[in-house]
Amino acid sequence: MPNGAKFTVDGQLYISAATLVWPAGSKHIVSFITDPPLPNQGTTSVQTAPDGSAQYVFGGWTDNANLLIPQPDPVQTITADPRITTLTAKLTVAYRVTVSFFSTGIPDDPLSPPTCGSPGVNSSNVLRPGVVFVGSTCYWATVNLFVQANAAVNLNAIPYPGFVFLGWSLNSGPVNPFLTALTVKGAMTIAPRFSPGKRVHFLTSPLGFNLLIDHSTVPTRSIADLTTCPSNESQPIVPQVGVPGLCFGDFDFAPGSQHVIGAVSPQVDHASLWWVFDSWSNGQGANAIYTTDNNVSTPDTLTANFVRGAQVSFVTNPTGLKLAVDGRQNWPAYNFIWALGSSHQVSAPASESDSKGRQYTFLNWSNGAGADQTVTVDQTAVNNGFRMIASYSVLNRVVVQSSPSGLAVQVDGTACQTPCTIDRQGGTQLHVTAPMQVPMGAGARLDFASWSDGGTSDHTFKITQDYTTVTANYTNSYQLSLASNPANGISLQVTPSSSDMFFSDSSQVNVTATANPGYKFRRWSGDLSGTFPSGSVSMSAPRSVTAQADAVPYIAPAGVRNAASDTPSSSVAPGSIIAIYGHSLAPDVEVGRVNPLAQAIAGVTVTLNDRILGLLFVSPDQINAQVPSDLPDGDYTLTVHAGGQPDVTATFTVARNAPGIFFQTVNGQQYVIALHEDGSPVTSDNPASAGETISVLGTGFGPYAGKVIDGFFPPDPPPALADSLNISAADLSPVPAWTGAAPGYTGVAVTKFQVPDGMTPGSNVPLKVTVNGVDSNTVMLPLQ
Repeated sequence: MPNGAKFTVDGQLYISAATLVWPAGSKHIVSFITDPPLPNQGTTSVQTAPDGSAQYVFGGWTDNANLLIPQPDPVQTITADPRITTLTAKLTVAYRVTVSFFSTGIPDDPLSPPTCGSPGVNSSNVLRPGVVFVGSTCYWATVNLFVQANAAVNLNAIPYPGFVFLGWSLNSGPVNPFLTALTVKGAMTIAPRFSPGKRVHFLTSPLGFNLLIDHSTVPTRSIADLTTCPSNESQPIVPQVGVPGLCFGDFDFAPGSQHVIGAVSPQVDHASLWWVFDSWSNGQGANAIYTTDNNVSTPDTLTANFVRGAQVSFVTNPTGLKLAVDGRQNWPAYNFIWALGSSHQVSAPASESDSKGRQYTFLNWSNGAGADQTVTVDQTAVNNGFRMIASYSVLNRVVVQSSPSGLAVQVDGTACQTPCTIDRQGGTQLHVTAPMQVPMGAGARLDFASWSDGGTSDHTFKITQDYTTVTANYTNSYQLSLASNPANGISLQVTPSSSDMFFSDSSQVNVTATANPGYKFRRWSGDLSGTFPSGSVSMSAPRSVTAQADAVPYIAPAGVRNAASDTPSSSVAPGSIIAIYGHSLAPDVEVGRVNPLAQAIAGVTVTLNDRILGLLFVSPDQINAQVPSDLPDGDYTLTVHAGGQPDVTATFTVARNAPGIFFQTVNGQQYVIALHEDGSPVTSDNPASAGETISVLGTGFGPYAGKVIDGFFPPDPPPALADSLNISAADLSPVPAWTGAAPGYTGVAVTKFQVPDGMTPGSNVPLKVTVNGVDSNTVMLPLQ
C-alpha cells in the first residue's frame, strides 16, 4: 500500500504500512477508507488524497495464504491465524492533471463542446480561443483529471478562427510549442497558450492562382472583394460569432511569427495561358520571409504578381546530349516556362559524350548563333513558343580489346587498360602497341599471338568505319622447371627446345635424362613419374620435374696422375704417389696412417692385378696411393673397391721417370713446396736466399740406388736417386747437392741445391727438374 493511502484497523487510522501483533483466534476489523458516494451513486472504490493531488482506486484485499473471502470488500473481519502474516490492499494510483484553460464565469458552463472536432462548431454565444485534446477527450474549459501513474498522455490544441495556438506550459513553466505528449509521474498543471491571431489575406494577380505558404500549396480566392467569400472557396471551419470565416488564401498568424511565402510557378489559367511568378506586392521575391506584426486588429493583404510566360524548349541532334541552361546541366528536360522579358544563358558544349560514351562535336544552333548565347523572351515567344536545336557530329569509335580482357596496351603512346574506347575523326591513323609477353604469376605468362586486323604487335591502321573493334590476341604459356637431385647428377634435354623453358598451353614436352659420370638415373619426381629416363609432360599449367639420381663410383678419363701436379708427362713412375680422380670413390674424406701406409681406408681399397696399393687418404673425388716400385714400364689397370658400390677401373701408363714437384697455390700462383736448411718452409713471407741450400719435394723422380720398401718411410740414411737430375731456375741450372728419398715421407723424393747468385732479388723464379729428359711441372720459387 503506497504511503498516503488511509485505512483503519479496529478503528485506528493508518496512512502507511503497519505491523501488528494479534493473539491467535482474536477478531479484528480492517477497512480501506473510500470517498463518500456521489448523488445517485451506490458505492465508490476511490479514495482521494486530502490535498486532492492523487486518487487511490481500491482493487481488493489479498493475504499471503489466500484465505480471505470475499476479497473485493473494502471492510474485512479478520480472525487472527498464524498462517496469515500479511494483508495487502491492491491499489491503483492516479495523479491529478489540471488543464488550466479558459473560464467563462458562467455557472455550470460545460467543460467540453457538444461534439469534439478540429476544432468543431462553437454553438454557444461565448467567444472561445480553441479546444484541447487530452488523450481522446476534448475540452474548452479548465478541468481537473486523474490519470493513472506513469501513463503516457497525448496532447493536442486546435484554435478557432481568429486565434492561434502558441504552445503548452507545464507547471507554470515556459511555453513549449513542441510538447505533444507527457508521462504522468505526479500531480501537475498544464496550460494551453492561445493568442488572438493576425488575419493575413493572400491574393494573386491575376486572381485564383496557387501559392506556397510555409512550403504548402494553398489556393487563393477568385474575387478581390475581401468582405465576401464565394461559398466554394470557404475554409471548412465554422467561425464563431463575431469572427470572420476563413476563405482560400486566408491565414491567422501569431504576432511576431515568421513565414516562408512563395508561389507555384509557372501556372496555367482557365484559358490555358501560362503565367510566371514575378514579385510580391510588398516588393519581396520568391520564397521570401514574411514577419507578422503585432497589430492583430487590422488584417494584412499580400498579392503575388504574375506575368505571362512562354513555352521554351531546347533539343539536341542527336537527342540525349547535355546542354547548359542558366549555368545548370542536370535539368530533367530542357523544357521551360519563362517570363516575358526575362533573359537566360544557353550553352552547347564544344564536345561531349552520350550515355554510351560516344563523342560528339558541336556544329551549330538552329538560329545560327554561337554555342553560347543569351535568349530573351519576347511577345512572339509568348504567343507561339520558342524552340532551338543544337546539332552535333559524332566521332568514329574504335574499341581496343584484348583476349583475355583487362591487359595493358598502348594507343598513340598512351596506356590503355582493355577494353578502352578511342574516339577519332574518320581517316585518322591509330597507333596500337601490345606487349609481346605479359607475366601472369609464377611460371605463367601470356604470349602475343596477333591483332585481329592481322597487324604486328606494334602497328598503325587507318580509321575508316563509324565503329571498329580491334583485339590483341594472346595465348597462355607455362614454364617447365627442370632439376637434378643431386644438382650435377643428371643432364636434362627437352623436345621441342625452348630458350626460356616456356611452352604454349597444353603442348606436350618430352624430357630425357642422361646420367652424368658418377651417377645413375633412379626415377622422376614432381609432375613426371616413373623410372624410365624419358617422359612427356602436358603444359596445361606451370610444371616442375626433378630427376632423382644415385651416386656411383667413377674415375674420370686420364684420372690417374702424378699426385704432385699435372705434369708434362701423362705417365707415372714406379714407387711414386699417384692421385686417382673421379666421383663417389669413397663415402667421406679420411686420411690414413703414414708409416706404413694403410691398405684400406673407410672401406676403400685399390688393387693392381692381385696387389693391394698403399693408401694415403680417400675422399669422394680423390684417392692418393703409392704405385709399386717394382713395376716395369707399360700400361696397367687399377680397380677401386668401395663397400656396397660397384668396382670401378682405370688404365694408366708407368714410366721409369715421371717427375712432379709439390706446390701450394697462393693468390692463383703455384709456389714450390721447399724447406730451408733449418727445416722451415720456404714461403713468400720466408723466401729463399742466394747461397742458401734448400730442399725441394716431389715424386716420380725415378728409382733409387738403394732398397726402399713400398708403404714405409725410407731407411736412414735414405738412398739416393739412381738417375741424374737437372735443375732449371729461371735461366740458371744449379747443380743438385743431393737427390734421393725424402726422409720421413712415403713415396716422396727430395733434391737439394744451393740457390745461385745472379737471380733478381725479391722475385718469384720459375723452377723445374728434368730426369732422363723428362720435365716436371714448373713452380715458382720466392727469393729474398
